[in-house]
Amino acid sequence: MNKEFYINKINEKISNKEAIIVAGVGSGATAKAASRGGADMIATYNTAVYRIQGIPTAMAFLPYDDCNALALNVAPQVMANAGDTPVLLGIGAHDPRRNLARLVDQARELGMAGVTNEPFIGMYEGNLRNQMEAAGLGFKREVELIRIASERGLMTLAYVFTPEEAKEMVEAGADFIGAMVGGVTSGGSAGGAATVSLDSAIETINSITRAVADTGRNVPVLVHGGPLNDVSSVQTVLNATDAAGYITGSTGERLPIEKSVKETIASFKSLRKEK
Repeated sequence: MNKEFYINKINEKISNKEAIIVAGVGSGATAKAASRGGADMIATYNTAVYRIQGIPTAMAFLPYDDCNALALNVAPQVMANAGDTPVLLGIGAHDPRRNLARLVDQARELGMAGVTNEPFIGMYEGNLRNQMEAAGLGFKREVELIRIASERGLMTLAYVFTPEEAKEMVEAGADFIGAMVGGVTSGGSAGGAATVSLDSAIETINSITRAVADTGRNVPVLVHGGPLNDVSSVQTVLNATDAAGYITGSTGERLPIEKSVKETIASFKSLRKEK
């Protein structure tokens, strides 16, 4: 894996005003389609595994499965179908039974180009979040994950919810910042409910891009979540901010599958015997 080659290639696209697209996938089939569609990177993680099974994405943030086991299990089929597109593995940093360095090494052994911090603690609020942070199993573990992966020469996409988190991740060596707005992407039969407006999302993204710029480092910011659930909304955000691209999730996997399968089956149901 030539990290410098990939990053230089992506920076060249950014300089040419091309939006960078990271495709979040939970299966080999969708990885193949994303690669053929021109995705700049592919990421696979536990929430993608859930949604491809028809389970609401938000359920992946509850303790029903081992998030790292899910991601490691699907990783080989994603890698086998990703072609030349670099693949990132989503690692849940918060499990105290898992050694972060070992998880990063497993990603590298599988041939992954990099890692990302998904699932992320930013989905939790209130007392639960406070308890996790107090136990040392909160955002600092995600920062440590990104730092370890960066030191081992892997690409890193660091999800953040606030400008302060963005600065920490840049200092840890993140190659890309994923600006989360509004949590789970809204829309579809298993999507999240809209919790923030597009205008509010733009404000959050602008605050994050400014924070990254203040570090003095050239780290592209990619956007994801909430009201960013179609091409039009993403285009609006790219026009209104300094964000360099978009991370698909449900928008590039669950929603297209729901729509295309429904329409295809409906078209077959329109058939009638002529004799």
